[in-house]
Amino acid sequence: MPIRRQPVLAAAASLLLAAAAGASPIQPAAFTPARVVENFEGIGSGANVGTSAYANILLPASTSTYTFASGVSILGPNPGLFANGAFLHETNVAGAVNTWGTNGTVATAADVPDPWGQASSEYIGAFDSLGAGSAMLDFYFASDMHRVGAWVAGAAGSTITVETYDATNTLLETLTIAAPSVASWSTSFLGIGRSEGIRRVVFRGADFGLDGLTFDATPLPEPRVGLLLLCALFVAFWRGRD
Repeated sequence: MPIRRQPVLAAAASLLLAAAAGASPIQPAAFTPARVVENFEGIGSGANVGTSAYANILLPASTSTYTFASGVSILGPNPGLFANGAFLHETNVAGAVNTWGTNGTVATAADVPDPWGQASSEYIGAFDSLGAGSAMLDFYFASDMHRVGAWVAGAAGSTITVETYDATNTLLETLTIAAPSVASWSTSFLGIGRSEGIRRVVFRGADFGLDGLTFDATPLPEPRVGLLLLCALFVAFWRGRD
């Protein structure tokens, strides 16, 4: 009597298709040489970069959406440092010190990671000074990216979440981790890869910073192992009909 394999085959095919469209957390090694990195260095005050009460804290996108030299944009207008707005902390300039409780303090360039081996003294951050919900950094790309991530750290006892969206602003994937400490910032990478293409990435947290925002438009590799497994399942199915 032939073995009925259709339900098993259909379920396996469905899982393989889902795996091809989805992704898992990625680390820096997943990026290709075509990657682009935004280190938030060398940005000064101007028409769309506001100042704050602190000499070393600037407010990007103060009047409208701001596009960094790398091509990534951050949503504006910025509501301000004390209203959950994004801030740039230049640690080589005297002024404010960012304290994340037992997770450490960001006071000098030595506290900031050096993404991809590039010396960095400035990073971008946000904190929930309003106490009404998590602060966020909302970034946009002009075209599809397939890998996005950054080195992150934040306040003790909090979490940091990354969300990715496609060109229609449909949520693709969310990933949340416990906020890493300043001491482990240089090894704490939070990233996602998606074959559909990422147009928007949002980082959320109570009090956090990120550096080395990295994005890569190179398509993800074909899931060849999955295709081979699917072929094997088809062979098993047809043999089972004999």
